[in-house]
Amino acid sequence: MKTVFLDRDGVINRNRKNDYVKSWDEFEFIPNSLRAIQRLTDAGHRLIVVTNQSCINKGIVAPRTLDGIHQRMMTEIERAGGRIHAIYHCPHRADEGCSCRKPKPGLLIQAAHEHGIDLPQSYLVGDSIRDIAAGQQVGCQSVFVLTGNYSQVDDKQTHNPGSHDNLRAAKIFADLYRAALWILNESD
Repeated sequence: MKTVFLDRDGVINRNRKNDYVKSWDEFEFIPNSLRAIQRLTDAGHRLIVVTNQSCINKGIVAPRTLDGIHQRMMTEIERAGGRIHAIYHCPHRADEGCSCRKPKPGLLIQAAHEHGIDLPQSYLVGDSIRDIAAGQQVGCQSVFVLTGNYSQVDDKQTHNPGSHDNLRAAKIFADLYRAALWILNESD
C-alpha cells in the first residue's frame, strides 16, 4: 500500500493569515481537497496527516480542542468518501528543539515505525520548505502545493540556500487535487 503524507494547514485547509485554526468554525477546506483525498483513498493509498501545531505549547489551543478539530475534519473527509488513516502532530514551539517539528522528520519516522511504511516509496505533500525538507530527509517524494502561504513559485520557495542546499520538491502543483492526480498517475 502506497502512503501519502499530507501537511494540514495550507494543503487540506486554508491557512489563517498570522493566526492558527483555534476552533472548528475557523477550519475551512481548500476547494477540491476533499475530492483529492477521496480519489487517493479510492485508489488504495494510505493517507497520514503530519502537522506542526505549536499553538498547543504556546497555550493558544488546548490539546483536547485540536483533537476535536481533527475528529471533525476526519468526519467530513469520510462523508466525502475519503479516509485519513492517522494524524500525527508536533505540539512544540520552534525553540524547543524537538525531533518531531518539521523540517525534522520525527513525525514521518514515527508513522513509518507504527504503520510499517516504506518511506522511500511514499509521497509527502506540503506547502512549505519545512515540509519538503522533512520528506526529503527520509527519502519521500516531496510535492509542493501553492495553496498555503505562497501564491506563486519562485526559487526561494522551492530552494532554501541555507542548510538544505539541494532542497527541491519533486513536483510543484497549484493544489492538492492536481498533486493527487500526479501521484495517482505515478503510482499506477
